[in-house]
Amino acid sequence: MCGINGFNFNCESGIKKMITSLNHRGPDGNDFYMDSKVSLGHNRLSIIDLSNASSQPLTYTTHQSQFKIVFNGEIYNYVELKKQLLSLGYTFNTESDTEVILAAFAEWGEKCVNRFNGMWAFCIYDINKQTLFFSRDRLGVKPLYYFNLKEKLIFASELKSILTHEDLQINKLENIDNESVKLYFALGYIPAPKTIYKNVFKVEAGTNLLFDLDTAEFVKKYKFFEIQQSRKEYNEKVLLEQGEALIKDAVRLRMRSDVPVGAFLSGGLDSSTVVAEMRHFTELSNLHTFSMGFDENKYDETPFINIVKDSFKTKHHHLTFTNPDFMTALEIYPQIFDEPFSDYSSYPTYNICRLAQRHVTVVLSGDGGDEIFGGYPIYSVGYTLDRLMKLPTFLRESLLKTIHSVKWLNPKLDKIAELLKLSLNEKDEFYSELFSNNRYKPKIFKTFSKGKLGEALEMAENNLAEALRIYDLRSNTLSDNYLVKVDRTSMANSIEVRSPFLDYRFIDFSQKIPVKHKVSFGKDKILMRKMVEPILPSEIITRKKMGFTPPIKKFLASALPENKLSTYIDYLRLFDYKLFEFYNNLVTKSFNSNDSQSDYYFIKLITFARWFEYWISTDNLKKDDTRH
Repeated sequence: MCGINGFNFNCESGIKKMITSLNHRGPDGNDFYMDSKVSLGHNRLSIIDLSNASSQPLTYTTHQSQFKIVFNGEIYNYVELKKQLLSLGYTFNTESDTEVILAAFAEWGEKCVNRFNGMWAFCIYDINKQTLFFSRDRLGVKPLYYFNLKEKLIFASELKSILTHEDLQINKLENIDNESVKLYFALGYIPAPKTIYKNVFKVEAGTNLLFDLDTAEFVKKYKFFEIQQSRKEYNEKVLLEQGEALIKDAVRLRMRSDVPVGAFLSGGLDSSTVVAEMRHFTELSNLHTFSMGFDENKYDETPFINIVKDSFKTKHHHLTFTNPDFMTALEIYPQIFDEPFSDYSSYPTYNICRLAQRHVTVVLSGDGGDEIFGGYPIYSVGYTLDRLMKLPTFLRESLLKTIHSVKWLNPKLDKIAELLKLSLNEKDEFYSELFSNNRYKPKIFKTFSKGKLGEALEMAENNLAEALRIYDLRSNTLSDNYLVKVDRTSMANSIEVRSPFLDYRFIDFSQKIPVKHKVSFGKDKILMRKMVEPILPSEIITRKKMGFTPPIKKFLASALPENKLSTYIDYLRLFDYKLFEFYNNLVTKSFNSNDSQSDYYFIKLITFARWFEYWISTDNLKKDDTRH
């Protein structure tokens, strides 16, 4: 795991500033390359081949071409690819996966990425052709940003590195993208390719770009990966055998490292499965595992964590996340997340990464298991709705009345009732409600959600539960929310997180699993629970999903003092007056009440305001400046 940066001009002071801004991503060394056309910088976190020979920017020369690369990530199948390239006559001077990427590019060109099993964001400089080739991995595990305006290209692993070019004055009020602000308050994150700034973009997951240095323009931008729906029916026995073999091999590949490897252990199905499979490749008594608990039973998974760690007898490390921990993380939050981002589980995630960093450099996690096997509650809601929406209108209307009368029995019934009501006459509202519980739904969000779900529904042949799962995998929920959280919090602590369930082969595998083996009425991860019966304690297999959720209401009082609230809300007038009114009404109706959803809206406000004060100058802001 590393940090990369560069631009299409020559400036030593500029590249050095960019490198310094990403020291947390690579504390083991840094270097840069420059010529008249290009400057490339790199921060190194040493994991594979710890020698200086593998330092970047790395050069690879053939009899026809010369290439230089800056690369962030890991290619887990580099050993197998290297054997193949050796048989084709290529030679190597290092034991690194970085050199394998360059040789693969020399042999297969841009299509080399289709052979990679890993996570990556890289830039390859083809000196002969005078081009820069960029690629981001299939699911967007590794980040890549770029600024492009008036023939100037600047790229980096994080926004803060691009902002070191102070002459561009990117982080000024007038350069904030209003649509991005609205999407943030609807989603809690900003979906690619947008960022919070105009003229700065995220490379989307599974995308390649080619930049011509002579014409100073992108000549190619295309998706190299798309989810393919399987039309073949696979029986349960075959699926169980394939799933068991795949998780074992995915863990095996992610254990490749020249530094210590540990694992997160939440007591949930996914992380417990990963730890169970690690026993094939290491002594569990020597394996460091890490967990985080909360001091409220409603949110605390410690009893389940204890069951798993006692079963596997790992070297376990556990912390309880408290209000002071929250306030400490909140203080440095704008430095870690350099655009608005409000996933409240990122606060304890930062702390557990800090705990892990004391013992290991690489950590395996269970991320991706819910998207692959159908673990999120919204999928079972989709399953239920899918059947209800096939009923005639009069029956749906009658059923809606019945659900309203008993919805207090189960929180899911409230969501089903709302969606069922919208399905009768408000399709745009129906789509947006599927994606968010937020009462703030600007037009840009409705357009976004309708388009994204429409694409997913087509791929899922109009099966709503499957469409929601495909959306999470191929669109922004995973790459721009969950994976951003893990990347930034882990990199802030200089550790690398690897996720076996994000192996691209699992994407193909998930498409083979019929919906009936994923979710049903009140059931989730049906196939996976059967798959792990031989390796996990029964209490873990049968438990309900909790999620890594802190008791946020408990923390809000100290995070949002009353003397700050009006100031924070005032900032919103700069972007959208309706948003300003929304929060004013929310304060009147909900603040300090028992409305749990409001807590999450206030977290969005806090993280936005603190980002705004840290990164954007608030001097001389006009109170009547309404940029909506």
